[in-house]
Amino acid sequence: MDRSPSADARFRTMYEENYDALRDYCLRRLPTDDANEALAEIFLVAWRRLDDVPAGDQGRLWLFGVARRVTSTTQRGTRRRSRLTAKSMAQADTGAVAIDTETVVVRRSEDARLLEAIGTLRPSDQELVRLKAWEELSHSDIGEVLGISSHAVDMRLNRALKKVAKIMRPRNHKIMNSPRPVEEGGEL
Repeated sequence: MDRSPSADARFRTMYEENYDALRDYCLRRLPTDDANEALAEIFLVAWRRLDDVPAGDQGRLWLFGVARRVTSTTQRGTRRRSRLTAKSMAQADTGAVAIDTETVVVRRSEDARLLEAIGTLRPSDQELVRLKAWEELSHSDIGEVLGISSHAVDMRLNRALKKVAKIMRPRNHKIMNSPRPVEEGGEL
């Protein structure tokens, strides 16, 4: 496909301005090899559809929309392969267990609990929280990427964060209304 020098320059500029952010986006969602492939796919789509890419910040948001679809497709493929691997391992009776990549990466129990809490959300709300927390997009930008209004982003994000906060509350935390005297012998 032959492109004009100005189209080449536009693509090069778009690539240079968005590469780091999109690479980070992919790495937060996929293992390194898959992230690299997804990143290449994102820019391939942008190259093929360069005439459809809006200018400026809208182009950046358009790329994030493409990234969301590409990473989602990659994640589905990974889950499908994992299920098939687990199924074949079970048939072979090896007792092997597939390990989730995020579980391996997370070292701190607070992070693991937070990821677990976010994991209880619907997939669309998980993506909403990630776009806000990891990509630091504004509500209107998130709405643009997801194809929903900024008001819907506000409502869904508020609801999702309340659910995460509820799950993150300390476990087995009982509050005593009034002090009780200790019986003789020191036992309650």
